[in-house]
Amino acid sequence: MAILRPRARIVRTIGDQLISGPEAALIELVKNAFDADSPAVGITIIPKGGEHPFGRIIVQDHGHGMTYDDVVNRWFEPATDEKLKRITSPGGRRLLGAKGIGRFAASRLGTRTKLITTSQVEPDIYSQVTVEIDWDQFSSDKYLDELEIPIVNEFCEKSTSLHTGVELQIENLRDVWTQKKIEGLIRELRRVATPSDETEKFEIHLDLSAIKVETSGFDGSTLMSEMNSNLLDPNQEPTSLTSTLIVPFRIHEYADYRLQGRFSELGDFEGLFSIVKGDDKPIALKVPGAPLLADEMSCGAIDVGINVYDRESESVEALFTRMGLDFEKIGIRAARNILTDNAGISIFRNRFRIRPYGEPENDWLELERQRVQNPSKKLGLTQVSGRVTIQDEVTSQLIERSSREGLEHNGAFERLKNLLQGVLIHVEERRLAFRENAGLSRKIAGDVSRVKDLANLQNTRKAIASIPAKDQPTILRAIERDQKALTDSLEELDAYQKLLQSRSALGLLVARVIHEGRRFLNPLAASTRLLGEQRDALLANTPRGELARNQLPQHLEIITQGAKSLGKLFKQLDPISGRRRGRPSNFKVQAVVENTIELLQNSIEKANIGVQPSVTDALIAYGYPEDMQAALLNLLENAIYWVSTKKDGDREIRISGTTSAARILIAVTNNGPHIDEEYIPRLFSAGFSLKSDGTGIGLTIAREACRASKGDLQFVSNATDTTFLIDMPKAM
Repeated sequence: MAILRPRARIVRTIGDQLISGPEAALIELVKNAFDADSPAVGITIIPKGGEHPFGRIIVQDHGHGMTYDDVVNRWFEPATDEKLKRITSPGGRRLLGAKGIGRFAASRLGTRTKLITTSQVEPDIYSQVTVEIDWDQFSSDKYLDELEIPIVNEFCEKSTSLHTGVELQIENLRDVWTQKKIEGLIRELRRVATPSDETEKFEIHLDLSAIKVETSGFDGSTLMSEMNSNLLDPNQEPTSLTSTLIVPFRIHEYADYRLQGRFSELGDFEGLFSIVKGDDKPIALKVPGAPLLADEMSCGAIDVGINVYDRESESVEALFTRMGLDFEKIGIRAARNILTDNAGISIFRNRFRIRPYGEPENDWLELERQRVQNPSKKLGLTQVSGRVTIQDEVTSQLIERSSREGLEHNGAFERLKNLLQGVLIHVEERRLAFRENAGLSRKIAGDVSRVKDLANLQNTRKAIASIPAKDQPTILRAIERDQKALTDSLEELDAYQKLLQSRSALGLLVARVIHEGRRFLNPLAASTRLLGEQRDALLANTPRGELARNQLPQHLEIITQGAKSLGKLFKQLDPISGRRRGRPSNFKVQAVVENTIELLQNSIEKANIGVQPSVTDALIAYGYPEDMQAALLNLLENAIYWVSTKKDGDREIRISGTTSAARILIAVTNNGPHIDEEYIPRLFSAGFSLKSDGTGIGLTIAREACRASKGDLQFVSNATDTTFLIDMPKAM
């Protein structure tokens, strides 16, 4: 029987792969201190030169320490599952280290490690274990079981100078700690540090006093003060402890907009949204969770805290003024740099951040990609900060990579992204509405209805009533003439304004269509190109020919789906294309409704929705039937999407028709989630969508299609269920 007998160098090989850099190595050691129930951890960095020509790092905690047996049977056992079995520390903390790679972190930082660990074995007796390791010997050709590492165990009596804990002295550093590396480490530790809202404190101290200008080119203490103390109490006198204490980013306490809430295991969100720069009044926000997609799986419950900042100079100045800081001394450039350093949405588990989520350059939610399409509305990475807290790996199915560099991109991670992107849409819409109302952004174009009311001259008519009756008729006739002329002018102005709005909407639609068309065309073009390159090999009896034949169905599916998507897009746009379509005519509404339902039958059945049409063949409209169908298609597609998010109760869509003296009214009603009143003014604006993958053109197309047949589309705000009303001319 054969057994695996690894060479000693495997320790270095695995260690270099598991630990990506010195910052990650130090954070692993910080986590070990947390697991040891230490109230704090101290890191001292001494650069190369002077008393320590090869450099030195000291990591020290005051936890429970390790006994001799712990060191021999646990610390010397890489990838131990001991923490997985224990789950919690003796002090009740949820254990963070589950991979057993702390010793690799020490190896990554320097070639020599001295471990001094003190533990209490009896009420007045302490055990002090010392281990010295030369990691270079693990680069030899010896086998692991041939290497011997000396261990010294001493027993001491209790004294005032003795305390439990672990001290790691790491020498002969592998990295030069440049100013850039130190800046990155400070930012990393500030994101690791336990936020102020936690009941149990865990402090991180970083001592950079040994880094001097003459040896390193910069002063460590000065850099620490500049990067770490900008949010400390300005009235607090610095001490030796506060000068090394890592302060968590707390700028979120003063954000312009704030969202706090929680996703349930089913994906339903419930929380509070506050406009801090406004009235700072928390408003309830509920978002139903979308059904699991084919490539998703549950990611468990999620706690969310998201903060949003406006970046205009006036907003930044107001933000720092709320923080009690002297903005004139800081300046706009430095203030924006602080916002940028604080940017990013972190993922936390058990009170510690999972790298690299939350770093300024890590756009794991793809905010910048979406912002390119709509910069006035969509939030960019530098405008957002916050934290997402996930559950343990078993519950959430969010698995941390062995390299400690992020989560595995499985179905649970896709679900996490989609849920957060979905709730951010609501944050963006509410922020946009506030900015428009506050004059910080372009307001939605209004209408002339208020001016028409003023044109009735009610106050003038009341004033005329006080003059002699014999003089009133002449004055009233003059007023009526002027009123009619004013009303006619307003009607013309209203018609012209609607024309401009229509053309503006069409301009936005063109931009959207170009974007959507490219999304379909890119994979279609790629598959077509690959087929062209492989055509000569398709019939060849070679490995390349076999590969080409295996890939053929996939390419054909991409081409087919792309063609279908483009065809659907063009069909949606047909009613507003402006092409000559002949003369309008009478048509039966019932036939259009039935045809539209048939087109969407697969989606309706898949979502288990009951559609109840109540339209008789007596309803005859005048216009273009394809216009009504375009409107119905968009309304029904939206209704199917939102009704399918319901988890309880029947899913229903109702289509009813009524008639008046000259109009046909078709109501499309669904019992999905209600539309928030805040969103109603922008429902028909091109680009508005509450779907995570929505284009925001559906309702705009629907309204323009109705108007192409001299009709209109409106939202019924006082209905019990979500209702849209198609208004078209009655048969002539």
